[in-house]
Amino acid sequence: MTALRRLGLILFGFAVATLVAALSDVPTANAQDRQPDERRARPVPVSENAYETPSRIRNAATGDSLYDLDADPADTAGPGEDSFSGADGETQPTSVEDGDAEPANLDGLIDLAEPEQPEDGGDPLRDTRPPEDRDAFANPPAGYDPLLFQVEDIDPATDDRRPARLARFEPYDPIGIRIGSFVLFPEIEAGGLWTDNVLSSPNARSDIAAEIRSTTRLVSNWSRHALELKGTTYDSFQRDFPSEDDRDWSVEARGRLDITHRTNLQAIAGHDYSQEDRSAIDANQVGQRANVTVERAELALNHRFNRLSVQLRGAVSDVTYSDTNGMSNADRDTLETRETVRAAWEFKPTFALFAEQEWNQREKGGVPADGIPRDSDGTRTRVGIDFGATGAVLRGTISIGYGRQVPDAPSLAPVDAFLFDANLAWRPTEITSLLLTAQSDIYDTTTVDSGGVVGHTAGLELRHAFRRFLIASAGIAYTHYDYDATPYTESKWLTFAGLEYYASSELVLFARYEHLDFNSTDLDGDYQRDEVRIGARIRR
Repeated sequence: MTALRRLGLILFGFAVATLVAALSDVPTANAQDRQPDERRARPVPVSENAYETPSRIRNAATGDSLYDLDADPADTAGPGEDSFSGADGETQPTSVEDGDAEPANLDGLIDLAEPEQPEDGGDPLRDTRPPEDRDAFANPPAGYDPLLFQVEDIDPATDDRRPARLARFEPYDPIGIRIGSFVLFPEIEAGGLWTDNVLSSPNARSDIAAEIRSTTRLVSNWSRHALELKGTTYDSFQRDFPSEDDRDWSVEARGRLDITHRTNLQAIAGHDYSQEDRSAIDANQVGQRANVTVERAELALNHRFNRLSVQLRGAVSDVTYSDTNGMSNADRDTLETRETVRAAWEFKPTFALFAEQEWNQREKGGVPADGIPRDSDGTRTRVGIDFGATGAVLRGTISIGYGRQVPDAPSLAPVDAFLFDANLAWRPTEITSLLLTAQSDIYDTTTVDSGGVVGHTAGLELRHAFRRFLIASAGIAYTHYDYDATPYTESKWLTFAGLEYYASSELVLFARYEHLDFNSTDLDGDYQRDEVRIGARIRR
């Protein structure tokens, strides 16, 4: 089955699911359950060069404050959120009818009760307001992100950039360039690289290189729906080993369609082109590196039933490898489709439990040297905790689970794995943050007699500001590959430390040191590598 046909089936399924979700959201005729009229949310105002967040931004057309406390709650409801639900999940009536009890916690009512008194010995200036009241007066308001990360809920474990955004605090935020109802965020980075093992091999050879990176994001600034276009490039120029030069680039489009205030459809489509790393699974250790092309598309339908949120997700990816050293890599080419259902129960906006079930189908482009095809089907089961996407202290997800990949060839045994995934940021103070990332999966391999590779990756990064404009970072990451049904294993430890100096809102100077320790049960597979980078980053 071709990738186009599979994508068509997924699109048809999402169309049916979207129609069912939209019909299920039609309000009933009961006056007690009738929702207030939904009014259009005001767009976030943007200045001539970008957008600003003063303490009270006023709408130029109406003179109303953007954070007007008398505005309709639906104006600030995020995608999939119900702004009219009470703490128990029931809709609150907007007026008192005959026989009804006096409504509680309605906007506009004044609480005449005595304020909470501090405990003996406590701070009399302590803020005793509930969190929702503090958030309403926050500047910028709680959850507001000037970088406009608006399409993040497709795959929280891999595609959500908001945890990293919390961990990577900076003295200046890019202000962007206004283009109509869009904001453009350009960034370019230039620097130098020194490495003592450019070939990533036991026979270490040193080299220096120039590096140039660029990132451009064009993001909508609409009151409803969202669209983002992004492009990246990375080029390196080695002095003595041009075989290690990189010519990477990628383009990506993200979109969100707000069907109702409870239902939205999100999508990602991308095209990536890069050169394979020497330490990748089945990569050539010597000679020419393969060019890797990835075409991918992913759809997610999100619907919320008060505290219960449900997501239906589908994805298609097509990975191809170029020929290397005169030999074909068609046996490594992979067409994969994935279908996922995810359910989450929200106890509060910053804490929810979720469960996720995924199915996948993999088709290979050729048969490896051992003559055994590597087509397979698999499942992934995960349960975890979601700490929300707008928390100022803790944000992200963490989960555990079980994975199984079953090759079509009866001569290959199924591959089972324990799964641990995380995308979690913790900011205990205003000047310190921790970012935990982890990913587990079962990968394909052309290794003789092996049906797959169980891979686990985990990393921890610490970031601390010594001064407002001087920020240091340090971290460690561990990766382990276990080739099923063979004695082969690979592991690598990566440690790094860096320093960034924010000379202005548009100029950042940086330096970074990395040490990689690679170990393998393969003969002469161990090596170490040190790298030093210095450079400057210019952004708007």
